[in-house]
Amino acid sequence: MTYTCKKRIYFNPYYTDWMPEIWLRYGTTDVVLDIKFENLANQISAGFQLLPEDQVRATVAGVPLTDNMLILALSGSKAAAKTITMLAEEARAKGFNFTVDVPQKMAGALRASLAGNEMISINRIDYQSSLQERMGKFQSTVVISSVAYDPLFGFAGAPTMLLRNLLLAGPIMAEAFKARKDNRPTPGVQGEPLKVAISAATGIPATSVELVASSEGIAGIHTGSINEAFEKAVSQLQSISAVETDPVKCAVISASSEAGTHSTLAGSLNSLWNSVHIVKEGGSAILLAENREGVGGGALQMFIEGRLKPEQLRESPYIDGLEHLLFIEELRQKCELGLVSTLPHYYARTKLGFSTYASMKDILDKLPEKHGKNFRALVLSDADIVLLKSKA
Repeated sequence: MTYTCKKRIYFNPYYTDWMPEIWLRYGTTDVVLDIKFENLANQISAGFQLLPEDQVRATVAGVPLTDNMLILALSGSKAAAKTITMLAEEARAKGFNFTVDVPQKMAGALRASLAGNEMISINRIDYQSSLQERMGKFQSTVVISSVAYDPLFGFAGAPTMLLRNLLLAGPIMAEAFKARKDNRPTPGVQGEPLKVAISAATGIPATSVELVASSEGIAGIHTGSINEAFEKAVSQLQSISAVETDPVKCAVISASSEAGTHSTLAGSLNSLWNSVHIVKEGGSAILLAENREGVGGGALQMFIEGRLKPEQLRESPYIDGLEHLLFIEELRQKCELGLVSTLPHYYARTKLGFSTYASMKDILDKLPEKHGKNFRALVLSDADIVLLKSKA
């Protein structure tokens, strides 16, 4: 049996203490962190109360559907796949035709989440003209998305995903990036970048279904215009996902067990940026992310290949993922940024400046060397949907 983001107690003969056994997601598998009680400051994961199946179905059944309908998936999560499946069932029952589009970056995760569902095929798209032109080919559009925390926009959801992926992202995304306060992450803050995304989504003629969900299921489902559904979902996410904790010297951080959040470094880094503020000056923030699909292109790839120089970062026009490089540059002055990944250490350590660890055991072997044998680490899973707030 596999345990995901759970904790149980057992006796290990190699230690003199009872220890919590904590399982964290690493790509498509789970890995164990065997940590002594005296070294564990806290273990935090999303504990959302899930909606009953009939309540989810009732909400989906209330979404207005038409023939020749576009379902635009802006999330590859299991919850999004479940919602798309329910919409497809409703459409088929009415005799309506529908098409499912998904941006290229999310296509692999959505296919995995829809595995075994042969009645739904998806189009991996990269609109070369415009979203509006694509939508104009259909009688109606339904957008499916999931809210999360985002270090640049504060929150992720349909407005930000549209901006990052489909709204001819160049000039508008550059405006949002330029509107940031500084080069530090701002998860959970509804600042100027989010205002740009919301403004860009205003007036798009689509019904939106915005989900509040974990890998365990759906905790909230909100419908309306793109911005209305997003606002309601963000309000719920804030009310159920903020956790107060003491600042710590060490943190081991993982995203939820959704495969898409681990597939590339560009995607998984958001979990690190959403949590690093809880680590004290001179501490260690270590991200667990498999990254089987590599760096994720964009600015990170250009930087690794030498096509984007360190001295160009602060003056560069916006390139997808540029914020990650600026966050790295800013935050590694405050604390150690660590990474457990399948990426070559040459990329992660030499090019990007991360401290690299070979395994969970390697983390526990090295942290005492850096912070003393009495170090205390916070272990955080679901870092994409949990917001840590300092008690200090």
